[in-house]
Amino acid sequence: METRKAKTKVAATVLALAGLLLFSLFAVGGSLEPSAPPGPTMKTLDEVEPRIPIPASAAPTGTFTISRSGSYYLIGDRVSKDTGIQVNVDNVTIDLNGFCLIGSSSSGHGIYMYERTNVEIKNGTVRNFGMDGIHEGPSTGKNHRVINVRAIDNGSSGSYRGIYLYSSYNLVKNCTATGNTSHGIYTGSRNSVTGNISNNNGGSGISVLQGSSVTGNTCYDNAHHGIQAFDGSTIIGNNCYSNDIYGINAWNYCMIDQNTVFDNNNGNLLYRTGCVLGTNCAP
Repeated sequence: METRKAKTKVAATVLALAGLLLFSLFAVGGSLEPSAPPGPTMKTLDEVEPRIPIPASAAPTGTFTISRSGSYYLIGDRVSKDTGIQVNVDNVTIDLNGFCLIGSSSSGHGIYMYERTNVEIKNGTVRNFGMDGIHEGPSTGKNHRVINVRAIDNGSSGSYRGIYLYSSYNLVKNCTATGNTSHGIYTGSRNSVTGNISNNNGGSGISVLQGSSVTGNTCYDNAHHGIQAFDGSTIIGNNCYSNDIYGINAWNYCMIDQNTVFDNNNGNLLYRTGCVLGTNCAP
């Protein structure tokens, strides 16, 4: 009899505890009914890729015009019958994304800017345009960056350049300019040109205007000078060889240091040292 009563008390206790546990779960968890329909969990296309695509084209197509500031990217090789890309606003980034912007002898510039500020062009190839591969003018533009771009075989319709930035405070870095009709790289005053390769161009490999910095470049087999720098420029750590005239042609008040210059003017003894310096230069 005692045993039965004990079992009854234990069972009652267990049931009471279970009831208390269920009550506490409902009290803490609240209602199981959702308060509102579930919201979206996927990111929008703009959140995944906030940049603006530049369409690819296997057949020659017209100019892609940029009229809104922002970041743009090429999604495949693009063949152009006119100017490839025209930039009409400031504060633009163009990522060629490893692809080629391709012109022809009858096309215009590869990438064209006029009086623009703060445009960056990077990571791809601009080739075979009838005029400049990259063109920016006049001198009122500023603060551009051209990085890791290959400008190849441009200028077939005249004396044009691979990369042409006729303005100030620009950077040209880690680019290759080869086979262009005139200069490989040409910049205005107060520019930085560093770590580039410029070869087999119809003009100088690199030409810069006053107060520029030309460092760590390699220029060879160009039809004019390897490097031409105007007054007050700094020319350090470059390698210039086998150019048809001087390896380095520095104008007045330039700093020239730690360059390797040899076998220019096809080995002609008159130019074999490879450098010509203006007045008050510091070699």
